[in-house]
Amino acid sequence: MPLLGVVIASIVITTPWYQSWQRGAWETRISENLGVTVRTKVFKLTAPHQFYAEGVELRHPETDVILARIARLNGLMRDKGWSILLETPELDAGQLESGLQVLHDAFLCRPQKSSHLLAIGIPKGLTLHSPSGVSEIERMEILLRPAERASTLQAKMTLKDQPFGEVAIQVSRDHNPETTATSVTLSSTKSWLPCDVLSERFTVLKNLGRESRFRGELQCNVLSQQWDVSLQGEFDRVDWGAMSASVGSPVRSSGMLSLAQLNLRDGKILRAIGQARCEGGVASKSWLQRTSQLLQLPAQFSTTSTESIAIDTIDFGFNLDSTGLRLAGALPGPSNWPPVAAKLQDSTICTPVAPENLASLNAIVTALRATPLSDSPSLPSVDFNTVYLTSVLPWPNLAPTISPAPMRSRISKSLEQRQLR
Repeated sequence: MPLLGVVIASIVITTPWYQSWQRGAWETRISENLGVTVRTKVFKLTAPHQFYAEGVELRHPETDVILARIARLNGLMRDKGWSILLETPELDAGQLESGLQVLHDAFLCRPQKSSHLLAIGIPKGLTLHSPSGVSEIERMEILLRPAERASTLQAKMTLKDQPFGEVAIQVSRDHNPETTATSVTLSSTKSWLPCDVLSERFTVLKNLGRESRFRGELQCNVLSQQWDVSLQGEFDRVDWGAMSASVGSPVRSSGMLSLAQLNLRDGKILRAIGQARCEGGVASKSWLQRTSQLLQLPAQFSTTSTESIAIDTIDFGFNLDSTGLRLAGALPGPSNWPPVAAKLQDSTICTPVAPENLASLNAIVTALRATPLSDSPSLPSVDFNTVYLTSVLPWPNLAPTISPAPMRSRISKSLEQRQLR
């Protein structure tokens, strides 16, 4: 009898109607768990608990836009959960934001009374298409752990061109009605991540240029009434022209931006400590003169230089909080000079010696005021850069008192050793 049962089961799982039923059950379960619509061209059950599928598409449940394509996957079904291996999956970075939102709402925000793990492995890599090009992930592991009280998504990946650094991401959702919140942690201290991949979620990253990259750590907590972000790390290949586009791109160069500490709340800066550096390129002489005067920076400009002056090096530390902005030049100079922040064509910009090196927030808004939209005094013009700065700077009546405990990373240690003056 046991042998007969095995023979019957083997015959049943190969019949077209049973394969079709299992295919529908699998697509429905994945759709219900992840919130996406699943379509497959080929589905075959190879054993009672094993299957493979080919030509898999994950689509947005409302727009039907393709979020991901998977050439082939192999799956194993058990009582405690499923394990799936993906082969040559492809993602569109332009749809990443909407895909993550669907996953957040359908999986993380829905308490599960029965915990079924979903382990996803991508041993041969993942291709991510974005405006700046193609990013290839060498290998990736994802674990989705649903539960009644809290659901968690954990992911670890290695980029193909940076095999010695691991990127770790964890997203957790607390289902308690009194403390409902989503927390996100990203750690990539050795691998550079292209900023444009996350620019749809964090639009401010678009201001750093299409080639910019990030390496560091990020923590984000989203509650019903507010969201907080704590970030430490480095931005490389920063386009200073794009970063200063709101004021007419007066500085056109490429460089880096290091953040030992950045705290945000609901889009407003609470505190920012870091360093900015660029080499080469050109800058507007008149804009630099005006900005230096407004921020009370000691400067010397050549009277014979043209409006567009060459940049040798710009390097300075900054500390921004509700009391104002402190700058500290980081370039070498004569011993009797104040700290040098910029070496330009026959020109030099320095920073005041402490404690006089504090610029008010009003001075920052004035210095970074964009060019008026109209030269005619009879026509009103709106300076959107001023409006934006007014909304994000840590004004004393808006910035709560905080005692941040920033994450530690390599860049924070190097900046802490150099005290900003």
